[in-house]
Amino acid sequence: MSIINLILQSDFYKILGYCNALILNTSKYRYQSKDMYPNHRTIAALYQKHLFKALSFILSVSICLSSPITSAVSMRSNVYQTSSKKYSAKKWVKNGQSKYKRAKFERAVKAYNKAIASYPGYFEAWDGLGNALYCLGNYDMAVQAYDKALSLDPNHNATWVNKGIALYKKGNYEDAIKLYDKAIEMDPKLASTWYNKGVTLIALGRHQEAMQAFEKAIEINPQEDLAWHGKGYMLILSEQYDNALQFFSKAIQVNPERGWAWNNMGITLDKLRMFDDAIKAFNKAIEINPKSARAWHNKANSLYNLGKYEESMRTYNKAMELDPLLYAGIKK
Repeated sequence: MSIINLILQSDFYKILGYCNALILNTSKYRYQSKDMYPNHRTIAALYQKHLFKALSFILSVSICLSSPITSAVSMRSNVYQTSSKKYSAKKWVKNGQSKYKRAKFERAVKAYNKAIASYPGYFEAWDGLGNALYCLGNYDMAVQAYDKALSLDPNHNATWVNKGIALYKKGNYEDAIKLYDKAIEMDPKLASTWYNKGVTLIALGRHQEAMQAFEKAIEINPQEDLAWHGKGYMLILSEQYDNALQFFSKAIQVNPERGWAWNNMGITLDKLRMFDDAIKAFNKAIEINPKSARAWHNKANSLYNLGKYEESMRTYNKAMELDPLLYAGIKK
């Protein structure tokens, strides 16, 4: 199962969610992609279909009383049909997983819908649906999909965490914390749960508890780079830039492939007036993600602070070219 981690990124003035196909895996895949919640017509059709099956079953029981041979044939047929439908659902779930891993979330949704239409009781299809809907920003329906998945199998820790993350995105922070606590009760050794709890505690203004959650995540797994970022973020809030830099450096040492992490490190270096080093960090962020307008903007700031005004202006223009709305709130 995979957990869709919340990400502390950007310029330390807001907590943003981040989703892509390569988000941290906490264990091996178990058909975990997601699928669009069926529309009302689909639900009605499934209801009629199951009602028909129920009536057919009652009829087969009455026939069984007078004809054991006929009943045996009927049972074998039902088993075959169920196996066939579940096999078809598995194929669509695998298709959805493939689309999800390549960040083709709408296509993943379609594949999961087909899996659910084929076999509505398939946990992995509903669970995968929740993840894909989350990545499309459809948090309400993601929560519904997670609820359905958990009604089928309530023992999947990652699904409780992901539902909590979706609730966080809806602004339901207290409810999210309750789900993280439930997940921790089930498995206290999952670092990602503690990390996501920490992010949510920041949103609630419970900073000391948030720091404790990040420290717990690191205690469990020192390679949890997001938790190192979380500790750095907490120190930035209190303007302890020197100490924050140490944690950001550790996070990047663990995982140097996050462009936004280099960007945040650059901002910290700039605050410490280490402008040359800040520019190197922004260059690394731009190397990883050349379309990051904020990285270009922050590099321009450091160039300006070094007195390199012409180069700074060219860099500001590049940022504006990438995101014309970046300076929309600045008064001329």
